[in-house]
Amino acid sequence: MKTWILASLAVLAIACGSNKGNNTDSANDADNDVMDGDGDAGFIITDAPFSGMCTPNATAPQCSNCMDDDGDGKVDGFDIQCTGPLDNDEGSFSTGIPGDNIDAVDQDCFFDGDSGAGNDGCSIHVCCLLGATSKATCPIGANRYDVTKCPAPLGSGMLTQKCIDTCGKLAPPGCDCFGCCTLCDATTNQCYDIATNPSTSPNCTQDTLADDTKCLRCVKNTMCGNGTCGGASCILCPGQTQEDLPAECNMQMCPNGQVLCGPDNACATGTYCSNGCCIGTIL
Repeated sequence: MKTWILASLAVLAIACGSNKGNNTDSANDADNDVMDGDGDAGFIITDAPFSGMCTPNATAPQCSNCMDDDGDGKVDGFDIQCTGPLDNDEGSFSTGIPGDNIDAVDQDCFFDGDSGAGNDGCSIHVCCLLGATSKATCPIGANRYDVTKCPAPLGSGMLTQKCIDTCGKLAPPGCDCFGCCTLCDATTNQCYDIATNPSTSPNCTQDTLADDTKCLRCVKNTMCGNGTCGGASCILCPGQTQEDLPAECNMQMCPNGQVLCGPDNACATGTYCSNGCCIGTIL
């Protein structure tokens, strides 16, 4: 589960100020998309959707330190593998948080930073997410699987209101409450619904999204989360940029009343900028 917790506004903002002054690229950064070259502590990002300046903080968690920790050109909430300010592993779908992502069968809120449904009211068998229609087609924990207890369309099970209220606001655009997310390959813009929990897809990386043996495909739960993205919705899926929006989209949109965020529009206290939309946090 990814952790969502309030960080300071200086960390939550993807950028502050503007790109002014004498900034000369270093030899190792010809397109000025990682570090500036004027000798100060500033951090310059000019590639869309970034611009402006913020200050790196090497002591902060990787997903809120204003640094490109995995060298993929994406920073913090704009990185496909980053979904919260205390996520301390920008280079994988794991969080680097002890005790997180440890139950491969019983899935609770993926974004609350721990395992177990006690504090979020969410509980679902992983094979409900994987779309298994019977024990025979359930690849994980089949002996505990009862398809009738899955939410629709597989079964008649229901989620608790506590789960919907607690976890729904934490899910980034394109994700349901259980970490089934539409992830898009940045090179091909091909998108896939993937079970991102490392206990379910332990070998899945942003480079193997097309491999359904490593990145297991899933069926989003429509009762909880912010699963809509892509196409005519004009909502960016994780891995997309504004250049990937269809021509009919005049601007990026956000789901369920979330507000847009970016270099010149920081999120309000208690929210976090995830791929251009302010989502909730665990306080």
